[in-house]
Amino acid sequence: MFEKLVNLQKLLESGVVAVIRKVPLESMEQVGLALVEGGVTALEITVDHPDSFAAIQTLSRTLKGRAIVGAGTVLDSESARLAIQQGAEFVFSPSLHPDVIRTALRYGKIVVPGVMTPTEMIQAMELGADMVKVFPATGLGVKYIKDVKGPFAHIPIIPTGGVNLENVASFIDAGVVAVGVGGNLVNAKAIAAGDFASITETAKQYVQAIQEARKNL
Repeated sequence: MFEKLVNLQKLLESGVVAVIRKVPLESMEQVGLALVEGGVTALEITVDHPDSFAAIQTLSRTLKGRAIVGAGTVLDSESARLAIQQGAEFVFSPSLHPDVIRTALRYGKIVVPGVMTPTEMIQAMELGADMVKVFPATGLGVKYIKDVKGPFAHIPIIPTGGVNLENVASFIDAGVVAVGVGGNLVNAKAIAAGDFASITETAKQYVQAIQEARKNL
């Protein structure tokens, strides 16, 4: 239990969960190091690619003590179990799956299901979720999160999908505990060009924007 609490703190520390989707395995280590160099403390590797589980294992070892690595786009308990076996400390889903929540909790890992409605938020918490992921954040927007935080101030929310440098502070102001950022941070063109320094720079900008917004809460 203590280890999970430490990991929860690490996940929320920078305020950014970097969503790494379909990055070539040979570039994974450099991407992870670039993100951590920029201050990111949580890296989510989506499991919709054959190399995903190997990537989780690689980054878990490389970044041990510096950041935590988890699995994203987890839709079933078997994928959750495989990811945890390879070192995943947290499990994110784009939707609500009771079996995924149960599996993550069984192994003492952080679990964050995707939700959209207030009913799903309550269901997720009743099932034992540590936080909820509001997805897609683009369509629902900052105002929606402000509205649901009224009656659900106790539910920790992480918006994902459409979060960028222009709106990230607004999400923090609305009361979210962190944000998930994919292509706007883990830029595919930069990776293809081997420009990992630009990923570090973008990561620093996100972390700085979030820390500044948190000061005003």
